[in-house]
Amino acid sequence: METGRKVKSVKRLICSILAVMVLAVGMIGCSGTDTVTKETDERAYRRGKSLLREGRNEEALQAFLSVVSTRADAGESHLEAGLIYLNHIKDPLAAIYHFRGYLAASPEGEYADFVKELILTAQKDFAKTLPGNPFGETVERVNLMETVKTLQAENQGLKEQILQFQRDMTEQESEILRYREALNQQQQAGGEGRQVAPIVIAPAQPQDSTADSTPTTYTVQAGDTLSRISSRVYGESGRWMDIFQANRDQLPSPNALKPGQVLRIP
Repeated sequence: METGRKVKSVKRLICSILAVMVLAVGMIGCSGTDTVTKETDERAYRRGKSLLREGRNEEALQAFLSVVSTRADAGESHLEAGLIYLNHIKDPLAAIYHFRGYLAASPEGEYADFVKELILTAQKDFAKTLPGNPFGETVERVNLMETVKTLQAENQGLKEQILQFQRDMTEQESEILRYREALNQQQQAGGEGRQVAPIVIAPAQPQDSTADSTPTTYTVQAGDTLSRISSRVYGESGRWMDIFQANRDQLPSPNALKPGQVLRIP
């Protein structure tokens, strides 16, 4: 009997220990979910951004690299590191590595298209450093293709302007026909001996296709991104890169916006 009681006591003790362990695991899991830190809230990331504003690029690079080494989703840090390697250290291969790291972490990210263009720029910079410039023709061909794309876009714009002019001409011709019909009706109603006041046809005022209500500057507000600013001033988010390129002297990266900063709007 004594042995049976001891066995039951041991079983109850084991059950109690297992219940406590299950509860502890559940609490750890819940607390872990709530304490996940965003990349941009990492102390090292924020320190890197502060160092960038001070112009201490190499120290900023080390801060961003420390984030990359501890997080698999460090897309923003990859981008910042790539820009430093490309624009300041002049190491295009390292820049390409980090730009690809951004795309791996954020394939549909806000700056994905911009980063792809940065990779092409870094590839051309690297090709120029090789002895004998073996990819010279390739680089020139890429530059030529970019020029062709620009000309195609300009050509499309001219076609749209021509279509608008044709529509305006058609409207003017219709207006003239209406005036002529009204003149004929007046002449018929007035008879041969009556003087009919001539109808003066006012020339149609041409539409100013170059009028542009886009502001020339924009003051950054809290929570702004280049895409949001592009939407506000152009009505579309896709022109954020134009704004970035026009303000490279004060924007080391697309994420370097500060409230109160005045940007040029091209």
